[in-house]
Amino acid sequence: MDVKRLKVTELRAELGRRGLDSRGLKLDLVQRLQEALDAEMLAAGPEEAGAESGAAGQSLTRARLGVEGDGDDDDEEEEEEEEEEEEEDEEEEEEDEEALLADEEEQPPEKPEASASAATTTAAVASAGGEQAQTEPAEGPAQPGGLNGAQRAAEAGEEASTAAAAAGSSVGGEAEQGGDQEGNEDEKAKQAGPDGERHGLKRQRDEKEEHGRAYFEFREEAYNSRSKSPPPPEEEARAEDDETLVILDTYTCDLHFKATKDRYGGQPLFSEKFPNLWSGARSTHGVKGGKVCFEAKVIQNLPLKEGCTETHLLRVGWSVDLSRSQLGEDEFSYGYDGRGLKAENGQFEEFGQTFGETDVIGCFANFESEEVELSFSKNGEDLGVAFQISKELLGDKALLPHVLCKNCAVEVNFGQKDEPFFPVPEDYLFIHAVPVEERVRTPAPPKAPAKCEVLLMVGLPGCGKTFWAQKHTQENQDKRFNILGTDNILYQMKTKGPEVEEPLPIEARDSLLQQAARCVSKLVQIAPRTMRNFILDQCNVYNSGQRRKLLPFKGFLRKVVVLVPSEEHWVDRLQQREKAEGENVPESVMLEMKANFSLPDKCDYIDEVLFQELAKEEAQPLVTKYKEEARKLLPPSEKRTNRRNNRNKRNRQNRNRGQGYVGGSQRRGYNNRAYGQQQYWGQPGNRGGYRNFYDSYRGRDYNRFYGRDYEYNRYRDYYRDYNREWQNYYQDRDRYYRNYYGYQGYR
Repeated sequence: MDVKRLKVTELRAELGRRGLDSRGLKLDLVQRLQEALDAEMLAAGPEEAGAESGAAGQSLTRARLGVEGDGDDDDEEEEEEEEEEEEEDEEEEEEDEEALLADEEEQPPEKPEASASAATTTAAVASAGGEQAQTEPAEGPAQPGGLNGAQRAAEAGEEASTAAAAAGSSVGGEAEQGGDQEGNEDEKAKQAGPDGERHGLKRQRDEKEEHGRAYFEFREEAYNSRSKSPPPPEEEARAEDDETLVILDTYTCDLHFKATKDRYGGQPLFSEKFPNLWSGARSTHGVKGGKVCFEAKVIQNLPLKEGCTETHLLRVGWSVDLSRSQLGEDEFSYGYDGRGLKAENGQFEEFGQTFGETDVIGCFANFESEEVELSFSKNGEDLGVAFQISKELLGDKALLPHVLCKNCAVEVNFGQKDEPFFPVPEDYLFIHAVPVEERVRTPAPPKAPAKCEVLLMVGLPGCGKTFWAQKHTQENQDKRFNILGTDNILYQMKTKGPEVEEPLPIEARDSLLQQAARCVSKLVQIAPRTMRNFILDQCNVYNSGQRRKLLPFKGFLRKVVVLVPSEEHWVDRLQQREKAEGENVPESVMLEMKANFSLPDKCDYIDEVLFQELAKEEAQPLVTKYKEEARKLLPPSEKRTNRRNNRNKRNRQNRNRGQGYVGGSQRRGYNNRAYGQQQYWGQPGNRGGYRNFYDSYRGRDYNRFYGRDYEYNRYRDYYRDYNREWQNYYQDRDRYYRNYYGYQGYR
């Protein structure tokens, strides 16, 4: 492992996995992790240590030599990404989110039971290091005994070969001795400090603790909070649909369903990143009578990452308009699943045969019998009738061809092909051959962004945002709102079947929640490219997050829906949510959201603000109360204050950008006034100003320092090599500045 090449988040993750302190600058994190790796290598045994010592030593050398440069580069990139016009409240939000993420990442995992003596030794070394890291400040120097409780061979003056030979016998004793020493320090750390507060203690995650949906939504929001607001996406040229063609409808399909150009096929958009996500689409036309059919073929099983256990599945059938894309899980939604199952209104039963890659499924709808009969075939073989629907219940609703795929690509034949994949009964017509007047067209999408609408939900966890969004969608079915929220994505990530669904283990559920939150973030990014109506169902309590999400929807009617219920109602809803979902919002997440909750106002990226619970006059005092209470309970962060001061200083310095080149030297206490002035060399009229500035460093006191008790011959050989390197450096530098500034007369 090349520690130097790891990012800060990866370094913190590795340190957290070993139970070590993950706070501090990148330099501290690199040294801390490298020392932990060295200790683990010594604990593994002489043979393994000898094989890996070369690579580990080179990695440590590269890390120590290059870590400062990497830190500067990270700072440069981070500064360039920040907007100069960023408001003070946005800065505080970002820093609060970062601080909370750092605290969450610091929580060490549960220590597994040792199964071998080497594993026990390694765990003891890492554990001792974790305790020491907890009791010392992040910026403090390492203890003389070494970070992981074992004295390093280099610092003790021992030879590397001796350390490798004695690793098996000495590391355990040193770790035990260091553990006792650090245990005493830990007891001291538990005592109250001079200010009456306790420092250096970490919250151990309970084995049964469950983060919950709000936690991962917050994590994803915090992860993206520091990114610049993306520019509005380029409008994609959309060709007018031919009303005479029956094709897949890109207006009613899932946002993560990628249709082919001819709209006679498609596949999931995020199959590699989210292989458990189902993606579905319906046709643009349906039918109410006759004998109609279509075909669907599994073209390809999409590749998955190594070790992924998800399967490739296709579900095909019929559904009515306004039903969800999860075929077979709603009323009047009928599907035939590749596992050899039929699905209706969420009920699964065995039917037909299993099918997969290269198989062709024929779907037939017979409206001429007493009841509507839906039957299927596999590769031309009739599988019989799967569903019988009462015409009275179906009423005037039209049935539309529907496909739902998971990790596979599908192609449909609505009759556009010259020949079908397999022969169909003579009395059945492909839906494309049905006369146009007998088809039922689904509503066409909006033709301009001005006719589209996006609603951004704003409120604390458990205030009723999801309930309001679902109710608003039902009451405005003509607008066909797409709800982008974790609940909807979680529903589409589950694969149902005839067996009773059992609750997932905590780790599996947390992983699913994390994937759902990331998927929502991806969908929010691609949503502005489509002509649809959206509801962004997340907390969105941060002003920076509201701005980042709404700016790309340029041209849309952008509304913000704020839900601030009374304190009593909110507590009741939180309890109901905990009973229904079996999860509780972590206290740290709730405090951070309260501390940064701000009611939005109408601005250039918000066209209208709607308060659906308490009015703004009643909600504002309650929000202010939440903020004050949360800020009193949140621990102060010295690092956060220093970072804010540095950023303000940097912003003041950047105001002089228009006065000339002010590069990175401005942040290092360096007088770069010469570069901030006009061009001196190459212009005779200005040469006097240049010499006045130059002569300020040639005074009598300044020059008198040099030449005083200096023995040139004594240091000549020592500095000869360095002098040659500096000459090469200045030649390269002068060549760069001649090209950059264009001063050809400067030598």
